[in-house]
Amino acid sequence: MRRSGLVAAAAALTAGLAATFAALAGGPAPAGIDPQQAVLDGCGRDFSAQVRKELPTWVYVNDHDAPPTGPPPPQQRLEGVISSRYFPQLASHPTEEDLPTVHRAYDFNFDLLPDGTYRGLLGGDPAAHTGNYQGKGASADRIHVEREQSALPNFAWPEPGDRVALVGSWIWDCGHWLPGGERTEIHSYRALWVERGLGEGDLVLSNDKTYAGVEADCAHKAKLAIPVFQACLVTESRWADIRGTYRFRLKLPRRPSSVAVLDAGSSGGVGQVQALARGNGVDVTVTVTSNPARRLVVAKRILGGWVGEPRTDHLRVRFTRLLVRRAMDPGCPNGRPTCGSKETTHGEQGSKPPGELNVYLEAAGKWTTWGNGLLRTHDGQVFRNGPVLDVFVPRGRPWRVFAFTRECDFGSFGNADGAGHAMTPCPRSSEFGSFSDGDDRPGVVVKRFRSPVAALGFHRGRPLRALSTCPPVNRRGCYELDYVVTRVR
Repeated sequence: MRRSGLVAAAAALTAGLAATFAALAGGPAPAGIDPQQAVLDGCGRDFSAQVRKELPTWVYVNDHDAPPTGPPPPQQRLEGVISSRYFPQLASHPTEEDLPTVHRAYDFNFDLLPDGTYRGLLGGDPAAHTGNYQGKGASADRIHVEREQSALPNFAWPEPGDRVALVGSWIWDCGHWLPGGERTEIHSYRALWVERGLGEGDLVLSNDKTYAGVEADCAHKAKLAIPVFQACLVTESRWADIRGTYRFRLKLPRRPSSVAVLDAGSSGGVGQVQALARGNGVDVTVTVTSNPARRLVVAKRILGGWVGEPRTDHLRVRFTRLLVRRAMDPGCPNGRPTCGSKETTHGEQGSKPPGELNVYLEAAGKWTTWGNGLLRTHDGQVFRNGPVLDVFVPRGRPWRVFAFTRECDFGSFGNADGAGHAMTPCPRSSEFGSFSDGDDRPGVVVKRFRSPVAALGFHRGRPLRALSTCPPVNRRGCYELDYVVTRVR
């Protein structure tokens, strides 16, 4: 979730309420649900109160019609393609920043262009540029989808262009109501199906609500009664009841000649998965019959082969060197917003060296981190012998190498479980960042190759300036990344 401009503008906002809407019955909502309904559903439009956990950051869409003693509005199914209208390479990535007091870990986010059947889940009016249709950010005209990274195995982290189906909570993001009202999101979700193309589908089913789910459930029970909401946050279970049957389909060009189901880290032992060939594809069914009061994860890779399927090249991507030109700490003396700093455009942050850098790396849809996800850095420091990714890319098909970075600036806030905890993957510290714009963003490196063969050899990547908080005086960016691509025979 992004917080730009909320603190300064909150007191100036006045908003009317829309008329009451009919409760959701389980299918896609009517198109263009009015963002003003978010207040009726429980958004308080007070960022400071959200930080203090007096008001919820997420509430269910249509919760005003759901009695607090009954269940919340039902989970929604959503299908579509991951894409961004204005920032195509940022349609899927770890979040730039998150509010520590309502997260246990930073989120992994993606933006989905819904299939026609599901367009009603988009809030707002495209003509008036409200709700999901406001602005020109990465999630404009899309449904933003979030889940804490520690609750989503990275084998299933999708990339732009992947087709996705999921089942999750349809909510208002109460933390972002300016200028055109709250947006609808799916946050969090219990089931994710990612079609990678060319015969691979990745499946994750989890009963971990994440803290967003806990907040939404407590908002439903409290109906803006602060003591009830705060007491609920302490006692509400983090485990959702996900009993039921979930169905997905892996589409193939021809009838499959082989089907394989590979485990990718399941735990809990109560999910049954079937994958059956039918027509030009594979029907995947997941059945959960029990409701354990512990973590349940179904993590599977479904592979479908067919006669005449394209040949692939086995590539090895070795990340050999990371040069940190700027650690992006400290900020300006005495919290001044500007001071001609070469470290950061977030001068107001309270920080000191070393920097705390998260480096995420992706090649052809396979994700990893440099080291354990956290590097403590100084200006000019070089890290060598980074991770190695083996990927299989169809011959003649385009693919990408992508690096995403974050510099941790909110270690003094702890996480949703209290000030003594750290928000994964950042450490506890005495630092506080920019309340108007979050953590520092060293920038992203993106390189698209037209084919596997075109990628062979040495590459040096420097970050894009878009959305970065690296000062422009650093003409080659605040870091650079070297990697080598070879073919494995």
